Amino acid sequence: MDFLTNSPAAVTFAVLSVLGIVLFLVPGLHAFAWIIGLILSLGVIAALLMFHGEWRRAQIQIDSLRQLLSTERGRLDTMGLTPVDEEEEVTQLPDEERAQRILSLLPDSSGLVQSLRLDATFGTLDVDELDPLHTFRDEFAKSSFDNPRSHTAFMNLYRSAEALSIWVNEETRPLAADTTKREISPGDSRKGGWREYTEARGRGENLGDRFVSARWDFKQAALELGLVA
Repeated sequence: MDFLTNSPAAVTFAVLSVLGIVLFLVPGLHAFAWIIGLILSLGVIAALLMFHGEWRRAQIQIDSLRQLLSTERGRLDTMGLTPVDEEEEVTQLPDEERAQRILSLLPDSSGLVQSLRLDATFGTLDVDELDPLHTFRDEFAKSSFDNPRSHTAFMNLYRSAEALSIWVNEETRPLAADTTKREISPGDSRKGGWREYTEARGRGENLGDRFVSARWDFKQAALELGLVA
């Protein structure tokens, strides 16, 4: 009864069901059975749509609660640590070492991440800034994190970095006047012309945004889990 009371869709469905049974039991209305059936069918469809809307709202609330729970678990993981003497050598856990290595390869205060934040239009790309991206892709191809939350953030970062690295290799070329920089291959060198160039540039901008966002999420997870200072 709680479900019927709290769900408008369930109430509507129940009312239509009872009403349909009552109407079909009245002999005088049998001649209009097809009209009644049509109206009841439309009412049932409306109730089902209401059910679907309620289900989607419930799923959004569940996802939000799961995200909140994950954040709180991360905070709990960082509590209750035993203080150590500053002179004692602290043995780093594998997750800590991996997180620190990744953030040192892909810093946000310089390099590719900073360049993409300031200008994601891919006018030109410095080869020196791209090298850490390719290194990260190769070095961490078979890596994983013990903590589920940090592993999820790592995999999102790795997939976005891999996609961006592949795009750079396939869609850009060294500048003729300066081999330390790369540019998106122009339209006159493509089979699809400048339309293909525009599409490639749009994909690059989207991949760059995803990479920067995933890197930020990974750092936040690492900070909350105490993997980095």
